[in-house]
Amino acid sequence: MKIKSTLYLAAGQRGKTIIESLRPDNLENMESKTLCDENSITLKTEKLSSLISVTDDLLMNAKIAEDLDFSGAKND
Repeated sequence: MKIKSTLYLAAGQRGKTIIESLRPDNLENMESKTLCDENSITLKTEKLSSLISVTDDLLMNAKIAEDLDFSGAKND
């Protein structure tokens, strides 16, 4: 079975910052996009368990990146 899943984040700088902070950890089956109207990460896999695990990791890391971005904005 082939599975493809895309996680979309807010358009604009906040979503772009999160995607760019996650990009260094991308595996070869992952693709990040930062466009003016779309910020996304697409994952392709053959195992549902892999999709669940990687998505969980991505969401947790996105949350951390978002929290750091908000914290930095508050301190400026």
